[in-house]
Order: sequence, then C-alpha cells, then structure tokens
Amino acid sequence: MKLKIYSALMALMCVIGLQSCSDDDNQPAVPQEAQRAFAEKYPSATQVEWETKSGYYVADFHDNSYEASAWFSPDGVWHMTETDIPFAGLPELVKSAFEQSEYMSWTVDDVDKLERPDMETIYIIEVEKKSQGSEQEMDLYYSAEGILIKAVADMDGGNDHEDLLPSQLPEIILAFINEKYPGSRLVETDMEHGMIEVEIIHDNLSKDVLFDKDNNWVSTSWDIHRSDLPATITQALAESQYSAYTIDDAEYFETPQGNYYLLELEQGEAEVKVKIDPSGKFI
Repeated sequence: MKLKIYSALMALMCVIGLQSCSDDDNQPAVPQEAQRAFAEKYPSATQVEWETKSGYYVADFHDNSYEASAWFSPDGVWHMTETDIPFAGLPELVKSAFEQSEYMSWTVDDVDKLERPDMETIYIIEVEKKSQGSEQEMDLYYSAEGILIKAVADMDGGNDHEDLLPSQLPEIILAFINEKYPGSRLVETDMEHGMIEVEIIHDNLSKDVLFDKDNNWVSTSWDIHRSDLPATITQALAESQYSAYTIDDAEYFETPQGNYYLLELEQGEAEVKVKIDPSGKFI
C-alpha cells in the first residue's frame, strides 16, 4: 500500500513538473539583440513578458503605470509600440476634436497610442454605442494635431493593431510623395490586389495616395466636407438632374489625367455616384 501511495505521489509530481516545463515553453527564447534593444528603449519597464507574433518578438510590459506592447524583429530593430492610455492622457487637440465630432455622445471603451519609426504617431479611440438592443463599435484614428485620419467599424472588438506595423516602401514611391507632397508624414501603408495605398497627412488633411504594381502613381484622394465644396460644384449639381438629391459623401481626387470631385448622392432609397471636374463639368 505504501508503495502504491509513493508511486501515486511521484506520478503527481511528474505531472506538475511537466506543466511547469510547459509554462516555461510558452516564453520564447528571445534573441539577445531584441532584449538589448528593448532594455535600451525602455530602461524603466517592469513586468516584462515576451511572446512571438507574425515573426516578431513582442514585449508586453508596464512603463510609467501604463500597459504597453513593443514589437521587435529578431535582429533587434524596433518596429512599433502600442500603449494603453487613459482618455485624459490624450493630447488636448485630440480630445477637443473628439468632443466636437459626431461620436462625442458615444462611450469611450479604450484609447491606444501607436508609435512607429519614421511614421506619424497616432491615437486610436475605440468607442461604442448601444441602441435598441444592438451595439455599434468604431475605431477613430487621430493625429496628434487632432486630425481625424479615419473612422473604421470595429468588427472583431480586438485592440491588436498588427495591421499598422510599418512596411518598407520602394524608394521611388517615397521620392514621389516627398516631391509632390513636401512635408507630409506617413501614417499607414497597405497592399491589396496588387495596389499600394499610402496614407499620409499633408496640409492638415488625411490623404490616400494610390500606386499600381509598377509603383506608378494612380491617384490621391481625401474627404471634403459638404460645406467646403466650391460654388462651381454645388451650382453644377443644382442645375443637373440630381438637383433633388442630397450629398451623402464627397471626396476630391487628383490623378495624372486630371482632378475631380466624387460625390455620393441619395434621394430616398436611390443612391448614385457622380464625378464633376473643378470647372463644374460632369465626367
């Protein structure tokens, strides 16, 4: 009987030991270059835990009482830091812009500060609105100056902004942007269907610059508030077959072939998109 009890205890200890080893295995073997780079960038970090994501080594830690995650490549190059901050910690211009926006009455669920090398620091305010048994969630992206870069429906409710990791742009694209939009700051890059989309801030506007697979410029576009449309556009619309329609959305496009306004119009259930060049001519 004693032998059986002893054997059972030894088996239990082995199981516990294996579990401990399994827990240790969850902590990746972080390259010294990444550890050194992290220690140099965040010397006061505490409660540091490492994990791997998409080929990066991610340090989850606390710094100045804030929770943060820093992304490093195996060679120790820093790529991004996401910090969870309180709403009160936002720059005053961002808070002011949000409090004057159409989302001012929504509930703020979370606020993140996103820092990346050679790119614009952005602040992401996650908001939600409950009405009639349904719930809407939006992610609002702001620059430090309070420019609303974009508002995106939050479909998965996550706050891991892996899609905002910086991508290396071809030099020809960077040179084009610097020449055509001097003083602009990079916000985001994305590649889809063979096209390269670069989001920038230029002249206090958030602009989308589109290139084809051969790095040729296709277009640049940005949102235009209805009240900012020039008289030539509103007059052309008033004198057209769409005079009874209301403007739901407006964008301005620059292209190698010429510039134009793209208007989304609606009348009841009917919706239509029209292009009008700066002189007021329908395209």
